[in-house]
Amino acid sequence: MFRWFTRMPLSILLAIALHLLIILAIFISFKMNAFSPASEASNTPTEQTIQAQSVPQSAIDQQLNRLKSADVQRDQTLKQQKSEAEKAQAAAEQAAAARRAEQARLQQLEAMREAKQQATAAQEQQLKAAQEAQKQAQKTLDAQQKALEKIQQETAQADAQKQAAQAEVAKEKSAAAAAKQAAAKAAQVSKQAAEKASAEKAAADKAAQAQAAKEAAAVAAKEATREKSAKEAADKAAKAAAVKARQSQESALQNQLQNELRQSQSKGVMDAYAAAIKNKVQAQWYKPPGWEPQWQCNVRISQASDGTVINVKVLQCDGDQLFQRSVQQAIERASPLPLPSDMSLFQSSINFTFQAKP
Repeated sequence: MFRWFTRMPLSILLAIALHLLIILAIFISFKMNAFSPASEASNTPTEQTIQAQSVPQSAIDQQLNRLKSADVQRDQTLKQQKSEAEKAQAAAEQAAAARRAEQARLQQLEAMREAKQQATAAQEQQLKAAQEAQKQAQKTLDAQQKALEKIQQETAQADAQKQAAQAEVAKEKSAAAAAKQAAAKAAQVSKQAAEKASAEKAAADKAAQAQAAKEAAAVAAKEATREKSAKEAADKAAKAAAVKARQSQESALQNQLQNELRQSQSKGVMDAYAAAIKNKVQAQWYKPPGWEPQWQCNVRISQASDGTVINVKVLQCDGDQLFQRSVQQAIERASPLPLPSDMSLFQSSINFTFQAKP
């Protein structure tokens, strides 16, 4: 009753006032009937008696029934309002829970999007670093090529200088030989003139000596010719050996430069390839309970030609079983793995070291 009074005080007060009026009317009617003098009624029959009008019991009952019906209807209305309020409160709580769940889902999606953006940015940065390394390798190759061209130019200049020096030496040798021949001829003429002035016996000796000197000169000329031919052959052989050695050196240097370029390019491609696999696996890894930042896991991955992961075998791992399983699942979720830009470097079985990061 107090709860009803607090909710609808005006209706309760009106009902109480109506009940009090009905009771007061009944009481007045009873008092008037009880205290009217009987003598006056008998002595003065001709005098009209004024009686108070009484309220019928049926009217009172009808009024009470109306009040009870109003109370019942009011109770039903209150119960319906309470039920509707409880339903509205439950609906509001469900809507709030749905909003919280949606906000959590949006936050999770935002975190995943940010992680993906960070992984993509890291991969792009590593690709840029690989491209920069390739550019540096190309610059190194260009510098080495220029150095080789410079060596070739210096070698050509040295050959030209050597040929000029050899020509000068040959010229000097020819002049010396001519001078020697002229001196020998002058000495021979002087000797012949002196011998002419000698006696006839000395002339015979002179003739013999002249013949011997002539034969000696012929032998000396022949020896000089042979030495010259041998020297020319030796110079020619030395020059051919020098050319062959230079060609061999240039070929070896060219092969070395090409091998270094291929190794540098292969290293850049392999670094970019490894970085791409690492970033994709890292993006698919979910931290297991109790993991440690210093844990590493070395695995062997078997893959198809399109990068599809066929098998993952753990070779050595610092963490527990949950950590090992999380790494295997991350690699499986990352399938198909990225492929190298140079498919000649592709291997169906690769070793991969996973480093846990916060």
